[in-house]
Amino acid sequence: MANTTFNPSNYPHGPYGGYSHRPMVWGTRAMVGAGTQLTAQAGMRILWEGGNAVDAAVATAFAAGVMEPTAHYTLGGEVAFLFYDRDAKAVRSVVGQGWAASKATISRYMESWGEIPSGVLSTTVPGVISALLAMLANHGTMSFAQVVKPALHFADHGFPTYQLLNRAIGSQDRLDNLNKYPNSARIFLPEGSPPNLGSLFIQKDLARTLSFMVKGEEQAIEKGLRKESGIQAARDVFYKGEIAHRMVESLEHLGALYSYDDFAEYESPMEEPISITYRGYEIFTNRTWTQGITLLQTLNILEGINLSRFAHNSPQAIHYQVEALKLAFADREQFVGDPDFVDVPVEGLLSREYAALRRTLIAPDKAEAKYPPGDPRKMLAVLEGYNPVSSAALEPEPVGGDGDGTTYLATVDSEGNMVSCTPSSFAGLTQGMVLGDTGILLNCRGCYFWLDENNPNSIAPRKRPRTTPCTFIITRDGEPFMTLGTPGGDSQPQSNLQVFNNLVDFDMNIQDAVEAPRFCGYSFPSSPWPHVEIPNQLEIEGRIPDSTIDALRDKGHRVEIVDPWGIRNGFAPIIVNAETGVYHGGADPRKESVILGW
Repeated sequence: MANTTFNPSNYPHGPYGGYSHRPMVWGTRAMVGAGTQLTAQAGMRILWEGGNAVDAAVATAFAAGVMEPTAHYTLGGEVAFLFYDRDAKAVRSVVGQGWAASKATISRYMESWGEIPSGVLSTTVPGVISALLAMLANHGTMSFAQVVKPALHFADHGFPTYQLLNRAIGSQDRLDNLNKYPNSARIFLPEGSPPNLGSLFIQKDLARTLSFMVKGEEQAIEKGLRKESGIQAARDVFYKGEIAHRMVESLEHLGALYSYDDFAEYESPMEEPISITYRGYEIFTNRTWTQGITLLQTLNILEGINLSRFAHNSPQAIHYQVEALKLAFADREQFVGDPDFVDVPVEGLLSREYAALRRTLIAPDKAEAKYPPGDPRKMLAVLEGYNPVSSAALEPEPVGGDGDGTTYLATVDSEGNMVSCTPSSFAGLTQGMVLGDTGILLNCRGCYFWLDENNPNSIAPRKRPRTTPCTFIITRDGEPFMTLGTPGGDSQPQSNLQVFNNLVDFDMNIQDAVEAPRFCGYSFPSSPWPHVEIPNQLEIEGRIPDSTIDALRDKGHRVEIVDPWGIRNGFAPIIVNAETGVYHGGADPRKESVILGW
């Protein structure tokens, strides 16, 4: 790490460090990071019972799908999931994004609607359950029945309604949308209003769906089939059995384009992750159905700048981070999409030669409103003949929308196996569509598509939209080092970058790295329809000094000061000391994030 340390004298001190208002959490046997206390406890319970990091992560993700619908995550969503296998010293990845309906074509949307409308026409097949069970079958040690037990309990018997759940359901737009759908209103508006704070929130329909899946696994095991076959049987209940038929029937009733085969033929294949090395650390992420590559590109560009020579959150440090991100986002829009449909030049995008070329476009004292993409195939800093496509110019939503964001979870077991996981569904509760009596609240991730055939993220039958959830595992010399991820839509590469740079370039501890003031830019088309962009717009938390704000404005950044904790990501990273076996983690006070250690 760098020798240069930040000077906290200009910032409000926390009781635990330069920024820290929460203490670090320590452990030697197990650690879980999650979006709520009860969610984290679901994973820790599995670790106490002898499960490994994958078992615990799957249990935590299912529990979060029951208890965190306000976090834009439901079991009708998707997931970015990475697993570090300590024995093999390898990172495992699975495809967790659902695909579009087989009838979803650009011409169909343009002729019928001229846009990607909200509601069922902006959805994808749920991918999260398929991906979680694929990981459990391949790398877990427990059965589906064992890991789903906490989630099933919370769905069947209820959990206490917490502040965010009560507040989020009670917002007017959600009340209006939930009331459109009788099955949704029955669950989320008992007695016609949001559940009272502290009352038990029960989801009997969802409990029945999970019970059907458990029964499918039990029947397979009774036939003498292996654990993996039992898990597959549980999965088939959801994607091929009665649950699938009920979901498709409900979707057809609502006017969606799905057929039963769109669910029955859906798969979550294992894949090789992509990675780069930054200052001796190897950073892994999923392939280009996520935007994880954007962070990797940014780090490649910044490695040639050496941030550690600047003070933390100095005007120059922020400027270089923001400009490097703009360059990577420009390439995201030009090249990155579902690798089953798009020939993404991953090797070129992640090459040091290409990063060096792109780096030359950054001026030390001038913010560019918009960078063109480069050409990683021909190794050109600027793509020849590039014609920019204008996006809608509107004022940005606050980062994380209404503050809900999505969720993030991480697990580490006693062997040093690690999971980093970002499950999501993007505004599922906001749209409020529960599919029949299944209890499954559907995603609206399909609104991330474009209706432009030249865009790598254009809609097509059974294509996966490039999702914003991205997750990272970081190693050093082949040994586990860190999990990294956060809610936050398009802010995810930006905030992940800042937390990682805080650790590696500015010598912070994990809690200070998480709590330090953040920024978020909008100089690129946003992922959701209508793909808004605001060149040079830069939101900065109010704990940054006025002198820094003035210096950034002098460089051309359109700085808007948000509240002191206004970039509402929710980090819960875990660091592993491979030599001592000691784990430590930090939880983000901007959300209800929790770290538990054992």
